[in-house]
Amino acid sequence: MPSWSRRVGWTLVLFIVWILFAQSFHWQSLITGIVVAFLVAMFNDDLLLSLSNDLHIDRRSLLPWLVFFCWLIVDICKAAWQVAIVACAWRMDLKPQFVVHPSKLDETTMRVVLANSITLTPGTLTVEAPQSGAFVVHALNDAAAAGLTDWHIENRLVAIERRCC
Repeated sequence: MPSWSRRVGWTLVLFIVWILFAQSFHWQSLITGIVVAFLVAMFNDDLLLSLSNDLHIDRRSLLPWLVFFCWLIVDICKAAWQVAIVACAWRMDLKPQFVVHPSKLDETTMRVVLANSITLTPGTLTVEAPQSGAFVVHALNDAAAAGLTDWHIENRLVAIERRCC
């Protein structure tokens, strides 16, 4: 994707985020939003991901990515409920531990998505995510640590990585 189309795409994405946060359709807010979004996209061009090259999002893989994010939200909600139960229990079942989690992913960007997915899930925190090899994850208890083995979210990322690469 050429650089100008990536800038326009990210300008639109950032402008939509601006509208969501501003919650205003006044013309001054809209003009400010589009100018700020364009400037952020322009000056941070080297930092912005290319959706097709870095994350492999195209027409073929759009559905698997949507399914991935839906399942991730479900897992985040389930884990939040489990952490709330542990936190509200009379006797907290806390066994903090570090777990070495071998990853099946090869690409750096996909490994970052997995590390962030682990961190977003309550009860787990990615402590170390090297470019290759195993992750070091802090788990709140045994259930959170056991949930990492053969996690279906990682399997979905592996499927997306194999489909696109």
